[in-house]
Amino acid sequence: MLIGMELLTELVRTVLISGRVFGCDPLSLLLLAAPESGKTSVVLEEPCESAFPLTDVTGKGIQHLCTMQPQISHIILNDLVAVQSHRPTVNHFTLAMLNAMTEEGIMAIASPAGIERFENGKRGLIACLTLKMAGDGRAWWNRTGFSTRLIPFAYEYPEPLILKIKTAILAGTESKNIPKRVLKIPAAKLKVSFPEKLRPEVLHFANHIAKQLNEQGIRRVRQFRTLVMAHAIMRGWKHPSVEKIDLDFLSRLNPYISYTKATPL
Repeated sequence: MLIGMELLTELVRTVLISGRVFGCDPLSLLLLAAPESGKTSVVLEEPCESAFPLTDVTGKGIQHLCTMQPQISHIILNDLVAVQSHRPTVNHFTLAMLNAMTEEGIMAIASPAGIERFENGKRGLIACLTLKMAGDGRAWWNRTGFSTRLIPFAYEYPEPLILKIKTAILAGTESKNIPKRVLKIPAAKLKVSFPEKLRPEVLHFANHIAKQLNEQGIRRVRQFRTLVMAHAIMRGWKHPSVEKIDLDFLSRLNPYISYTKATPL
């Protein structure tokens, strides 16, 4: 695990597991930070069978992946800037496919070649971007609803952590003796119990975040419900149930859920 990135790693793992929550759709996550902030490293240190990492992709590529890789619940984009560096027409189609994929799902595409149907065209997205680039795209994202489909996590390194990381690099101990971990994902979706007495806290949190992001918050309720249920699975696969510790996880995320302001880890 990268130095100082425990919370972010926990979030990425939880989002990846969200694709195995029975009755829920896979969550989508956008990591926002300055260059050299370890965004890509955190995402790529969690290899698992349900995620497919990509350096670049187009709308047609997304369609192909949904058809040929039915076991994949998440597509990982190391750098969303690369995806947006094609011709405008290609970019618009790609973002339209990402928009559909992360909400209602890609169901059918009609083209001169014929009609292509997708049995399961719904996938989650984990992407990395700088805060500035996110700001440049927010107008379009807001118009299409794309921004509400993603959980934004905006962070920065505080000075003491930067010094600690640099010291570890000089000593050659930044990743010494840290084994490559493989995130274990259930083969099938698991049912998670969610006690009624704990539900109001998730609703309160979703309303709070929606107010900060100037949204209605309906999607946020659904997302955070799925997030705590996925966190329960991460703690244990046998009879998973949401507990107070999963709600505490939401509270720890609170300062970082933003499209405009990075919070120190």
